[in-house]
Amino acid sequence: MSHISAPRSRSPALVDLKRIVTFAISLVLVVAAHAAFPDRPVRLVVGFAPGGSDISARMVAQKLSELWGQPVVVDNRPGAAGNIGADFVAKAAPDGYTILLLVNSNTINTTVYRNLSWDLLRDFAPIGRYATSPMVVVVNDKLPVKTFAEFVAYAKAHRGKVNYGSAGTGTAPHLAGELFALRAGIDMTHVPYKGSAPSVMALVADEVQVSFGAMSAFDAMVQQGRLRPLAVTTATRYARLPDVPTVAESGIPGFDIDIWYGLLAPAKTPPAIVKKLSDDLARVMADPDLVSKMRERGLEPGYLDSQKTGELLKQDVARWREVITKLKLSLE
Repeated sequence: MSHISAPRSRSPALVDLKRIVTFAISLVLVVAAHAAFPDRPVRLVVGFAPGGSDISARMVAQKLSELWGQPVVVDNRPGAAGNIGADFVAKAAPDGYTILLLVNSNTINTTVYRNLSWDLLRDFAPIGRYATSPMVVVVNDKLPVKTFAEFVAYAKAHRGKVNYGSAGTGTAPHLAGELFALRAGIDMTHVPYKGSAPSVMALVADEVQVSFGAMSAFDAMVQQGRLRPLAVTTATRYARLPDVPTVAESGIPGFDIDIWYGLLAPAKTPPAIVKKLSDDLARVMADPDLVSKMRERGLEPGYLDSQKTGELLKQDVARWREVITKLKLSLE
């Protein structure tokens, strides 16, 4: 009668050693992959039309491309106040190769829209903030007003007949206009566009009589004298427009709104890749050439790392939720 011997069990020490070696190899491969990042083109999605918010995005993309030796392709996906672009990136592969231009309009959208498919604090990993811009209250040069006070008087005398433009429903310029109208006691009709650039051209064409938006979007037309800035929305005056008062100085105390820009990645992007993206953003924002070009376009460079940008997002979401509650604004 033959005997079949039972297989001998492996030594626990050998099993543990194999696991350790397997884990070590996997760890080396992961680290190597992250160290090589990026080894192909990176897509930077902008949720607005060309010529507005993407001005700064293109500057940053060019410098990152030079640093990485890989193309950084700006992909404009305008519509729904940036929500279309945000939705695309929220659902993208979390590998660092698809990132989003973060504008603080995104913090408004995540509170004002009821049926969004994404949540700013849940579905994204902050990479970093890189610049800010004051908002300006700008009118067509044909409008018979020279000062902010004159505009308020004009709007009260033409109640319901003044149209104001913005970069889209739910954006920071839209909310600034609504809050301004509420505080000033005037009625204006909001006309949303698919980004800052179309809203600027609408103002030049006199489709709207006043607009709220980033100085970087209006700067060229202001310099040409085709648009007239009446006030800035920040608490202090803007260095490039020292003679233009703040809204707060002009009779609406406490009014303080700006626009800021940064980058986001999908939520499950590996922390090592998020850190590299953030560190490399800091490197390019230290470039004097980029700093100079941004300031020429009405932007103020100001880098915040991933953690501080995450804190800023939470603070801004809470801030705008309070404003939106006061305005009783809710969008589909």
